[in-house]
Amino acid sequence: MTIVVHSSDIHVDDEAMAGALSGIAGLRAVIAVAESVRADLLLLAGDTFDNRRVAQPVLSRVVEIVRAAPMPIVLLPGNHDPALEESIFHRAGLLDLPDIHILGLTHPETIVFERHALEVSGRPHRSWADMTPLPEPGPRAARRRIVMAHGHYVAPQDWAHESHRSWLISDAHLAAIDADYIALGHWERAAAVGDGTVRAHYSGSPDTARSVNVVRLPEGGGVEVERVALKSGHGHA
Repeated sequence: MTIVVHSSDIHVDDEAMAGALSGIAGLRAVIAVAESVRADLLLLAGDTFDNRRVAQPVLSRVVEIVRAAPMPIVLLPGNHDPALEESIFHRAGLLDLPDIHILGLTHPETIVFERHALEVSGRPHRSWADMTPLPEPGPRAARRRIVMAHGHYVAPQDWAHESHRSWLISDAHLAAIDADYIALGHWERAAAVGDGTVRAHYSGSPDTARSVNVVRLPEGGGVEVERVALKSGHGHA
């Protein structure tokens, strides 16, 4: 059994207000749940940082927190923290940490975790402009595959009046992906989306959803997805 925790939209900026699970408090809470379920991997599907102007003391605390995490972390750059040549990830010093994998920066768009026979793919935002958020992965490099994407899902019945939005994801886009699970970011709320061809879920932000998605990949195949509540007490310094 491989266990993966999926979160997104943490939006680290300044310190959160008391009781909130945004920013560093949300990051701490997400990692605490990942540790409690003995996750093999933590996925952060975009907008880990709110902007590129986050203060250096806050970035230093982020580095301390993720360095102490007991599992590898895969970050997908989102529309708030794109994979620029001089990105917020560079300034924070996250590229130098051995168990932090940043798609489009420390690694290409695919990472293989051979120990878990698991491939993680994702198309990072590389600017603030519109783009197609889902990758087009080729043949699998491992038995199991998770695809990460940061964008806005629109259901078929809403397409006519929602297609003006940026970073669009449709049922057809999702169904075309050969994956066991699609880990989505960009929405503040948690939701399962798509036509059911592939399991595709938004985790929601820690502060709004108050949960993470725990994704279990049994050895015999299949996918189990469970929302697990966050605890605000883990947000304190």
